[in-house]
Amino acid sequence: MTDRTLKSLARLEVIPRRTIYLFLFVACAIPFLVPIRLPLHIWKETRSAFDVTSKCPPGKVIAISSSWVSGSQGENWPQYEAVVAHCMLSNIPFVVFAVDADPMAPQMAEIINQREAKRYGKVYGRDWVNLGLTRGAPLTMGAIGRSVKTVFQTDFQHTSTEDYAKLPLMKQVRTVRDFYCLWAVDYQPDLNWVVFLDPTGNLPVVFACAGIVSPTFYSYVSSGQLKGLMVGTRGAAEYEELLRDTYGKRFDDRDLRGNKLIVPLAFGHLVIIAFIVAGNIGMAARRRQKAAEDNR
Repeated sequence: MTDRTLKSLARLEVIPRRTIYLFLFVACAIPFLVPIRLPLHIWKETRSAFDVTSKCPPGKVIAISSSWVSGSQGENWPQYEAVVAHCMLSNIPFVVFAVDADPMAPQMAEIINQREAKRYGKVYGRDWVNLGLTRGAPLTMGAIGRSVKTVFQTDFQHTSTEDYAKLPLMKQVRTVRDFYCLWAVDYQPDLNWVVFLDPTGNLPVVFACAGIVSPTFYSYVSSGQLKGLMVGTRGAAEYEELLRDTYGKRFDDRDLRGNKLIVPLAFGHLVIIAFIVAGNIGMAARRRQKAAEDNR
């Protein structure tokens, strides 16, 4: 390798920060301008979570603890969207609540609920109820299992206990026996859900979490204490793919974020990997250049 070539390659060791940011910006912006679909491998834990939800029998209700907030919406928003779309497509009623979260958590959940309800023709009070926010975990978790109405005396949309009591779905939901499974959607869901909501251990529990904390939960998936796990944006995109395969044209993904976010995420990762490789090539070239100069 000539000195000129080594000198050129050595420049890759010190790439201007602005150049890296520019490439990242372009790579992440392209998927938002040009629709791109990537082939997805469905991981076992995502498929298990999907299968658990799909098997909900008639007369049962799915409980969703939606305690994510704006700081984790990049991953939790598409996860929650996918679960709600699944429930509505499968005609599975659900109750959603937030535990020890910011007051905005029920509001963010309801934005998605209302949008998906218009798309699939669902009605509040019959197909879903937003119970709002409560605090005091883990004791609150056990109280929800014993008596839902003791913890949530009104719902998110009503201030009157009479109006709340008239909701058809709330006549059906009393204790943990009326739940088929629990979805906990949060940055890092509380493992106390596994123990306190149903001490008998008969209620399936599924988590949707941020990718960075997911290693914490894999041992619980392996042991069977968690029946499924949706990991970050990647898990949301996989879940959407399962919905697409199962429901075909009935599944409307126009506003869902899983597949839309996984592509710029993948492109950004490729750019970072490329610059890591380039930096190492530059470092190796500089060392060879220095060694050649020392031998002269």
